[in-house]
Amino acid sequence: MSRIGKHWRENFHAGRLRSLVSETGIPLRQLPHILEVSSEESLAWWSKRLKLPVSETEFQRLESLISIDDDLLISGNYDIALARRRVMGDVAALPERYSANPNSYLRTSYHIYKYLVLTRGQHFADQILYRMNVSPRIYENLATKVNLTYFVDLLDQLHLAGLSKVEMDSLSSVMFLTMHETQIGRIVGQAETAHDVYHLLSQSFEFFDTNFDYRSHFRGKKYILETVLPLSHHQAISQNTEGMQRLMRYRQILLAWFPYLAGMNPLYPATEFEIQTDRLITRYEINLEREPKPLARIRLV
Repeated sequence: MSRIGKHWRENFHAGRLRSLVSETGIPLRQLPHILEVSSEESLAWWSKRLKLPVSETEFQRLESLISIDDDLLISGNYDIALARRRVMGDVAALPERYSANPNSYLRTSYHIYKYLVLTRGQHFADQILYRMNVSPRIYENLATKVNLTYFVDLLDQLHLAGLSKVEMDSLSSVMFLTMHETQIGRIVGQAETAHDVYHLLSQSFEFFDTNFDYRSHFRGKKYILETVLPLSHHQAISQNTEGMQRLMRYRQILLAWFPYLAGMNPLYPATEFEIQTDRLITRYEINLEREPKPLARIRLV
């Protein structure tokens, strides 16, 4: 980059940072952290008595402070009202994109966040949420309700971040490692056969969300489940075909793993889904003819 280009970018970033402090109401006491200088130097910079180099790095620090994507902060194309709420202390405030028509519990995605922290590190996990303009602190309250768009965007961001198909498929199964002591874990854990597992599950769908209409029945040795998602209630994802496919794949594996709660191996369903003008219909069929074998008991010595 030429000296002129570098000078222009530094001036642009400095001006943009000043605008952000004014727009969002960030207290000047936060400037030393953002600029990584002393309090005296930050005040001198603010009063234009001192020139400091400002680059994307300062916006990344600001991103971690208010949990809004740094590219949006630089461009100015961000939700000022949301940023102000975060600055005023409501750090877990959700963007309207995820808070409108909430019918899902945040707890059903917490295992994804924990998986990312364990496998990719805290920074990676937080960056995924920042790309969605969401604070990692939302997971301090797992009873928070979000809409289905949150889950679709989360899976989309993981795909864009380079998670392999195997890793994406693992996201559903790892949830069951910590579900035994939950309400649904205790209910399904009473089952003695795969038939019992899915019978008990069919009575407990409200534990997860109310986005889908569920219809299920047994036919011979098969369990048939049909879910219907009214797209008129989910305009933000209605045109995102790939995102909905990822969501349906996630739910397919989720359905397969419920026998694990009763000490059995998973049963993977045959799955078909159809996107119509106003709804998404998914049909799952699980063959119960061959009962899943009990998991081998692990003995600790």
